[in-house]
Amino acid sequence: MKATRELCERTLAFLEQQRLPATPRNYALGFFHCWGTLPALSQAIAAIIDGGVRVTQQEADSLYAGFLGGVMGESPTPPAEPATPGTDVLRHQALRLVDLAASAQAVTGEFSRELAFRLEDFSEDDLAPLRELLIATLARSQRSERELAATTAQLEQMRSKLEIAQGDAERDALTGLPNRRGIEAHLARACADGEPRVIAMCDIDRFKSYNDRYGHAVGDRVLRTVAASLKSSLDDEFVGRWGGEEFLLVLRGDLAAAHLMVDEARLALGDRHFRLRETDEPMGRITFSAGITTLPPDESSIAAAMERADALLYQAKEQGRDRVIAG
Repeated sequence: MKATRELCERTLAFLEQQRLPATPRNYALGFFHCWGTLPALSQAIAAIIDGGVRVTQQEADSLYAGFLGGVMGESPTPPAEPATPGTDVLRHQALRLVDLAASAQAVTGEFSRELAFRLEDFSEDDLAPLRELLIATLARSQRSERELAATTAQLEQMRSKLEIAQGDAERDALTGLPNRRGIEAHLARACADGEPRVIAMCDIDRFKSYNDRYGHAVGDRVLRTVAASLKSSLDDEFVGRWGGEEFLLVLRGDLAAAHLMVDEARLALGDRHFRLRETDEPMGRITFSAGITTLPPDESSIAAAMERADALLYQAKEQGRDRVIAG
């Protein structure tokens, strides 16, 4: 009984964290996630919330439909493959293209057979049957060609939408910056091109106090403000949201130059004075601490470099925050 009560409490806490109403469907989704009996469901939820992103109601509905199926009395069956926006439509269009290709092939084959069958009936003085056959076959071919062109256009539109969806999958919805997935893809590309780079792990100082004092809506605004300030200060350098209140920077050049750039970005943010939008109450300075280190050319060493940057960030926090430490 105690274990069941604890599971229910964890479920409600999960819904509160995700800001989802405790509807029967949302509760069932949270219950199975917290219970852990559906690893695929838990993995799908973890992929969404990784990096501090919340599950939207639309995502919750999609997860419920895919894993629980709306039938609580039956064993939920996860989808056979991860759902990708537009996948079903794209598959439908691909099948349509196959059908049209087969139809065009059939038309051509039919024409050849009819022509061969009736060829002996034609004479120089009687071309009417041949003309009728050619006109009918041409009409069928033109119809198939129009349908094929329309379907190809639809397929191109779907490809564009899928490319946009892929970009969205690598972008943080709150700040518009690349998320952890986008960061990892960028780091892999950075290692591949061989150009010297430095990574910086930045963390907003005392971020929890903004959420505790003003609420999560203000905390979200702080995150967006810091993201915009970093982008403004660092021009075309790479800025991503690693998760929570942490940002990852990928800077070109050597460690000394990168240290100066990050420190200037820190000072630019600290010089701004923020007020609470609703009451005009001063919020004081918003600052961050950072640890920076060189990015190795070997992709397999990225994790070690990230650990070094994180350790240097921890040192900056221990030494009083609002500072950048390189190593």
